Amino acid sequence: MSSNQGLSLSQLKRLWVIITIMVVAMVVVTGRLVAFQLLQVVPWDGWAGEEELVVDVPERGVIYDRNGAILASNGVDYQVSAAPNNVTEPEELATALSSILEEPRYDILSTLQQNREYVLLAGRVSPEVAKTIETLPYSGVELDPLPRRFYPQGQMLCHTLGYVDFNGDGGGGIEGNYQQELAGQAASATLNRSPLSAQHSVIAREGADLVLTIDRSVQNLVETHLRRAMEEHGAVSGEIIVMDPRTGAILAMAASPCFDPYTFYDEKDESVFLNPFVTRQYEPGSVMKLITMSAALDSGTVTPQTTYYDAGVLEWGGHLTYNWDRSAPGTTDMTTLLSRSLNVGAATIATWMGPDTFYSYFQRFGFGRPTGIDLMAESSGLMPLPGDPLWTESFLATNAYGQGLAVTPLQMITAVSALANGGEMMQPYLVQEIDNGGEVFEHTPTVLSRPISEETAQQVTAMAVTAVAREVPEAQVEGYTIAGKTGTAQIAENGVYLSDDIIGSFIGWLPADDPEIIVMVKLDKPKSAPWGSMTAAPVFADLTSELVVLLGIPPDNVRLRADVMAARQEN
Repeated sequence: MSSNQGLSLSQLKRLWVIITIMVVAMVVVTGRLVAFQLLQVVPWDGWAGEEELVVDVPERGVIYDRNGAILASNGVDYQVSAAPNNVTEPEELATALSSILEEPRYDILSTLQQNREYVLLAGRVSPEVAKTIETLPYSGVELDPLPRRFYPQGQMLCHTLGYVDFNGDGGGGIEGNYQQELAGQAASATLNRSPLSAQHSVIAREGADLVLTIDRSVQNLVETHLRRAMEEHGAVSGEIIVMDPRTGAILAMAASPCFDPYTFYDEKDESVFLNPFVTRQYEPGSVMKLITMSAALDSGTVTPQTTYYDAGVLEWGGHLTYNWDRSAPGTTDMTTLLSRSLNVGAATIATWMGPDTFYSYFQRFGFGRPTGIDLMAESSGLMPLPGDPLWTESFLATNAYGQGLAVTPLQMITAVSALANGGEMMQPYLVQEIDNGGEVFEHTPTVLSRPISEETAQQVTAMAVTAVAREVPEAQVEGYTIAGKTGTAQIAENGVYLSDDIIGSFIGWLPADDPEIIVMVKLDKPKSAPWGSMTAAPVFADLTSELVVLLGIPPDNVRLRADVMAARQEN
């Protein structure tokens, strides 16, 4: 048989070898498929049904001031760990880390030499420290990011913003009050890992962004003046609040002492976390005479021309009330009462009103209940009423000039703001806008109450203008008509008033005939002088003279001239 007429013997052998190999391969593959499909049903079912918990953690919302400056955002710290089995030069690494982590070299070396797969070297370090570690020419060190709240403005607004702990929970201030909105909502699901199962996405609801009513420039100015006042007058603490009385919007809130919200955990004195604007309470002193006079006028008990006889002392409920300067001015009208801040006069008109009328008005002004501001842990203040176990008849007299009851600074400025706003008391607020993933919610100014009529508000404002002009030249601001009232309050500790320590305060609003801002200054235990007129009032004047420029509030003559020209154009 020739080669071109058929396969040769060698070719047939190779063909059979190939066929044999293919048959064996098919048998093996078929056998494996049979075993996989029939004999290993339980293991396959177990693998196909294996599930995994998937969690998506949202990003916390950013907090902005009214002009878009970032007040609180998100960053990371780092956890430093090592795999000792992978560290080739433990002694050199320990030496390098010792200076960076500020830990003893021996302790670090001992940790690196442990026979373990993983060791923790530092629970939390700053990004700067992590960057330095990252440049080390040694293997085996790991840096794991840890979420952290970041405050670009440092201590600014510490009590207003609050802080966020390492669990992501807000503590105090805006961070605490808006925890749910800022934190968003994590999403989790148990998903089947089988490639034969439909795969689903797990998407968290991101935290909402907040836009505050705070103006960072105004805040910075206010904090600068507060620091200066603390040094000049030797006060141990103090607060300044700037509010728009027409809406209740807070433009600035400054307090001292403060804390750094970024390193809140380093603070040794936990009392510093108590919010001085809404949590700490104090007896307001003579500022309260504005409210007493408003109640007396609005109730018809007195008119601005009403007089009383001031003998320098009044006994009521077993308590003797004296004027602050121990004066006995005799026959006195209402404007003089307020200008000279006469305790006997305030107590007298309170007794004329009687407890029912007196406390009805004080409740209308919001004393004894929270204002509802969007800050965490607001106190109600303390105002015992007739029938309460703590109330005594003498309180009717002492409450009239701000003793025997307690308020928060925010309650006090909110109440007085009704005089600056034609009798309407607006609810104070800090968050102007909530941006929840593109869905924006804007705050609408809310009227808390109308404790007095517009006419009464105008009458008391006129009296307050006279009071500043006559008795408190330290509070005057050139070019502007100021309405306001000083307060000098004793400090009670363990039921006894301290003999040497006082709280000096001043609340003023301007322009008096059409107020755009109301400002409260409060200094605790100042050493420079024993009166609010000599401590808080000058701070008010210095601050306000710059505020009017920053906020673009024109002087009276410019503003009134513009109003006249506008009226002429309309006619």
